[in-house]
Amino acid sequence: MAKEPEKKPRWYKLVAQAYKATAPHDKWLLPLMIGIPVLVIGLSVVIGLLFGSTIVLVYSIIFGVLTAALAAMYTLTRRFEKVMYARMDGQIGASLSIAQGIRSGWQFADDPISVDPRGRSIVFRGVGKSGVVLLAEGGTAAQKQVAAANRRITKLVPGVPVHVIYVGNRDGDIPLAKLSKAIRGNKKALTKSERGAVIARLDAIGGQKLPVPKGVDPLRARPDRKAMRGR
Repeated sequence: MAKEPEKKPRWYKLVAQAYKATAPHDKWLLPLMIGIPVLVIGLSVVIGLLFGSTIVLVYSIIFGVLTAALAAMYTLTRRFEKVMYARMDGQIGASLSIAQGIRSGWQFADDPISVDPRGRSIVFRGVGKSGVVLLAEGGTAAQKQVAAANRRITKLVPGVPVHVIYVGNRDGDIPLAKLSKAIRGNKKALTKSERGAVIARLDAIGGQKLPVPKGVDPLRARPDRKAMRGR
């Protein structure tokens, strides 16, 4: 018997979950969630009264309530993202969580293509509109791994651009909060069909053997990607 598809949680439950996850780490969340809607609705009432028309006042209040709700949701979303990025910062595999949250045009494999537990460096690979992207965590410790991966990919799919992004807080690194923009910021180089062919080629050849000792899981600290996307 086929399993019933999972029901998506109601939007208000997602809002409640986001608030509960953010409030303990953000003392300004509640004041902003109350103050911004009050300010917006107050301004809409004042504007409606200035026109001296009941119809204008009613429409102004309705518009103000809707705008206030959107402003509150936007505030919650931004504060939630800020807290989540701060909590994920420094965790191995955090970059993959952000990358896999990109809605369309990109595909990042769950498994890394290179891991160095001793240097705490790790490299993930993704394929998207601008070509192949390598996400490297660990700073300079990941440079040799990136160079090896770059050479291998260039041989397997010649002509396909390979972009390297070092994720972290050092000079030249891209912080988690700006990672999505950095991934999507490169010029489009592949069509949808070409992306599929590149992914198939890379997956068919396979990746390098990961130097991970038995009993060691380099991704055990990776945060829940579904929770980050609000699912």
